Amino acid sequence: MVVPKVLDKIYKVGIIAQLMPEPHDSRIRSVISDRDVFGLILRRREEFSRNRDASLDRKFSELIFCTLTANTSAEMGLKNQELLEKLERFDEESLKKALKESHYRFPNTRARFISHNYGKKHMLQDILESEDRRNLLVENYMGIGMKEASHFLRNIGYFEYPILDKHIQRFLSDYFGREIRIKSRKDYETEEKLFLKLSSEYSLEPGIMDLVVWYMMTGKILK
Repeated sequence: MVVPKVLDKIYKVGIIAQLMPEPHDSRIRSVISDRDVFGLILRRREEFSRNRDASLDRKFSELIFCTLTANTSAEMGLKNQELLEKLERFDEESLKKALKESHYRFPNTRARFISHNYGKKHMLQDILESEDRRNLLVENYMGIGMKEASHFLRNIGYFEYPILDKHIQRFLSDYFGREIRIKSRKDYETEEKLFLKLSSEYSLEPGIMDLVVWYMMTGKILK
């Protein structure tokens, strides 16, 4: 794992003091050098890594979470993930009723997505074992695009996929000085190269660099 090497450079060599970073790079280094904040990020990494060997039900729950966060918020997704974990039935009507009672923003659409995906839950482990896992998730599960698939994979221990949500897109637009607009899978694959480049410069896995930037943009470290 490369992360401790980054900390050694920052804490022992004093790399920050030797560089004259641009404002965004200064903020990134500030987060990485903050033992409390970056320590929490590393603990999140450990949690995600354990999910890689979790049960199928646990992994499917994370897929539900990533479906629920789309166009809402991580907090709303987390709240409703915990709610749906208590359900005994995953038919569309039961899901819709639970989401409406929770005042979820898109109860009808997401109930349909989750019910459909539940019928394909048995496929999930085989998909994860494929090298083409992200594309297969997008092609087989409703409500799962490139961003949601990348988010899901990070949360179950695959850290190589950039999660280009609105906060990350805004950061990349500011950092690279051009507007980032993602309207298609091709756009996503093109723009994620910028995040891969940035992650590589800091010797961080993209899924972990996401938490660094997300903290910069929101002041939060969720999942």
